[in-house]
Amino acid sequence: MNMQARILLCASSEQQDLLVAAGLDAAILKAPHVVVCAHAHDARDALRAYPAVEEAVVFSSDEVEGINLAAALKADAPTCRVYLAACEETGSVRSRLASAHLDGMLSLDDVVSRLRESARGDATDLKTLSDGNSGMGASGFLLTVVSGSGGAGKSTVAAILAHAGARRGLRCALVDADLEFGDMRDVASAASRVSLDELVAGTSELPAATAGAVVLVEAPDRPELAETLSESMEEVVQGMLARFDLVVVNTGSGWNEQQVRLLERSAAVVFLVDQRASSVRACRRALDLCLRCGVATGSFALALNRCSRRAPFTSIDVSTALQGAHVVELADGGSEVEELLGSGMAPALFASGNALCASADRLLSELLPRGVAAGCATARESVIARFGLKGPRAREKRRSRRERGRGSRCEVQVPLGEGR
Repeated sequence: MNMQARILLCASSEQQDLLVAAGLDAAILKAPHVVVCAHAHDARDALRAYPAVEEAVVFSSDEVEGINLAAALKADAPTCRVYLAACEETGSVRSRLASAHLDGMLSLDDVVSRLRESARGDATDLKTLSDGNSGMGASGFLLTVVSGSGGAGKSTVAAILAHAGARRGLRCALVDADLEFGDMRDVASAASRVSLDELVAGTSELPAATAGAVVLVEAPDRPELAETLSESMEEVVQGMLARFDLVVVNTGSGWNEQQVRLLERSAAVVFLVDQRASSVRACRRALDLCLRCGVATGSFALALNRCSRRAPFTSIDVSTALQGAHVVELADGGSEVEELLGSGMAPALFASGNALCASADRLLSELLPRGVAAGCATARESVIARFGLKGPRAREKRRSRRERGRGSRCEVQVPLGEGR
């Protein structure tokens, strides 16, 4: 039994022939990293037998309709990416995809491209990153922090989330993927650090993973290296997931193909919005981009940063502007956040009872698998509490808050134009 299989393909022999006819090398279907199942019960058994499987692509099976099998696989492994393939996209299908929390739909050509890409990735040498353990299945929890525009506070929030994980006894890594102007080195308070360009070049090694500590991978000193290094980011993160329980990635304000692929691989995404109307507009445009690129937003936690009694917006205001999406609030931590983080005093910041630390810690508790402990932060150990763009519980909570008379503290003056 090959425990390193990463892709589960549910397809009949006829559908496998269609893939080959569409240009897929038949040898890929027999590659060690791919498991092919024609029967529903075999597919569900395979998902349990191969813990390293990250993605399931479902055409159909002999006994069960494709959408039903995909939903069953998602229920069996909520953190595995499950896609429905070669199915006509109708309103009913889209509704069932959303209710089952599936990660999207793929055409026949999409599946061929994905399998080809996986075959290329299977040959990648991760020796430098995994310290000789390139065969180890990635088991860490990947948490990415993004926003639709700059200035939302991504660096600070990412650093606090990483330290919140370390306080739980996890082996934590913090990656500054803002490769042009990342400032994570100034706010990370990391126990040890290494520059991304040195790591990729092989001139430095990744520091040892230690329970309860944060390791920082810094952005390069030279912004002109950004384009070259971005191509290696996915490989770097994959290697780190084999060694760390929690990997938090801070991103830049610009979106590119590498960032979209990072979002696809993430177990959870914190999408930050700040107190500017332009930030809310940028959030909606970025979410539209995710939908056009086929990135599932079910793992997105929309978070309004710098919330206080005098802040212009509340989570209710932003939720209304985003057509009812659930939005959590991150409190304004004040000037001591930058002062203590920049001085390498993250433990003191948490000990002070800082409001931002407390609210970020609660958010991390919702995102991490329940019962997670040091050394066993495998994303498949339990269900992730996903916020995303859905949730009857969220709607119920908002309704309850309105009934208590809280309401909005300001009229929504966010000219977002016509709804999607």
